[in-house]
Amino acid sequence: MPMQPVSDTFVATSKLTHHYVQWGEQGPPIVCAHGLTANAFFFQAIAEDLARDHRVFAYDLRGRGKSDRPEHGYSVPIHAADLSALISALQLERPIILGHSLGALVALYFAAHYPTQLSKLILADSGAPLPWNKVEDQPAWLTAAISRLGVAVPSYQEYIQRLKAAPFLGPYWNEYVDVYFEHDVERLSDGSVISRSYREGILEEGLNLVEDKPEEQWAMVQVPTLILRAGQGLVSPDDQLLSEASAATMHQAIKNSQFVNFPTLNHYTLLFNVEPEPLKVMRAFIA
Repeated sequence: MPMQPVSDTFVATSKLTHHYVQWGEQGPPIVCAHGLTANAFFFQAIAEDLARDHRVFAYDLRGRGKSDRPEHGYSVPIHAADLSALISALQLERPIILGHSLGALVALYFAAHYPTQLSKLILADSGAPLPWNKVEDQPAWLTAAISRLGVAVPSYQEYIQRLKAAPFLGPYWNEYVDVYFEHDVERLSDGSVISRSYREGILEEGLNLVEDKPEEQWAMVQVPTLILRAGQGLVSPDDQLLSEASAATMHQAIKNSQFVNFPTLNHYTLLFNVEPEPLKVMRAFIA
């Protein structure tokens, strides 16, 4: 049974109020930033292990989960400023920063522009320019993730059944995926459920992401960095968010970096404890 967090609460910064969870009460801090339509509990699986000797924090980005949802203001630099304010509010001393997907782009920008606020950097399946130039060209799996936002589903059971139909989720479903999606939804008075992610903010984010140039941050990273890539396609064999060539280029450009490819894991299963290797690699890097 998944471990309960030692803390599941809120922290106010000068910018907004974030919901965050913490696993583990002793050891160096690790702060986790999730992806575009995700929430803090995406990291439950790896946090359970890392919490044996670390304090693991994961927070809902603005517009996601239970964090504040301003009407506008959704971009990588703004998220990085939020992360800086969050670390200060929690009084954390140079934590390790782990980012997945959008969170990896945020973590990369943070490492480049707030270099004294972290000790190490882990980029999980992102950190390079997106493999599409227009929102209309984004992959089908991402379109599906966004399409569920703002749409009420008659019951939580039906919500989950729709998700299990996805070829990149259903065959790999486990208790950690359950925990993640339990925290993805708000339950309405009529029994229906709706995703907590703020659709308009995420659409704004998508427009900003295609304009971002993460490659400009690579040479600015000053801390040891681990790059993890999920090599398995999601809907088609070649629809990965991070290509092997882009990951290799990023590895060459970020000094003191390591790159590990996981060909049998996809963008989601990389951190859902479907296979033990990603956690082993992260533990070795952290140590």
